Amino acid sequence: MEFCLAILLLERKAGLGQFSETVLQRSDVQEMIGKINFYVDPEAESAGFDKMESILKVHLRNGSVITGRADFAKGSPANPMSFDEAATKFRGCAEFAEWPKSKTEKIIAFTKTLEAVPDMSVLTPLLAAETK
Repeated sequence: MEFCLAILLLERKAGLGQFSETVLQRSDVQEMIGKINFYVDPEAESAGFDKMESILKVHLRNGSVITGRADFAKGSPANPMSFDEAATKFRGCAEFAEWPKSKTEKIIAFTKTLEAVPDMSVLTPLLAAETK
């Protein structure tokens, strides 16, 4: 969890590309990890597993504290991603897998109209691995 928070603070994202040994070993990441104190907050714990409340407190050098909380993580059934947010996440995963952008965009375009598609077999070749 410390790494996840550190990389979010440093890069404002935590995609597949950030989860590597190289990124983990960077000096700025290690320094930020050392500044994070992850613990189970009794208030969050009392909310129960069905709520999974998160409480964040950032202590600044000047002594002030910034706080924030989320009752449900983005992407959970109670706080779902929009289509565009899911498409952005998919683009990141496809880029990490080194898929061609054209393939990625065809899949996104297809899934945007999924409810109106009469034949789902069109999706299978779009998802198939590229042969070299």
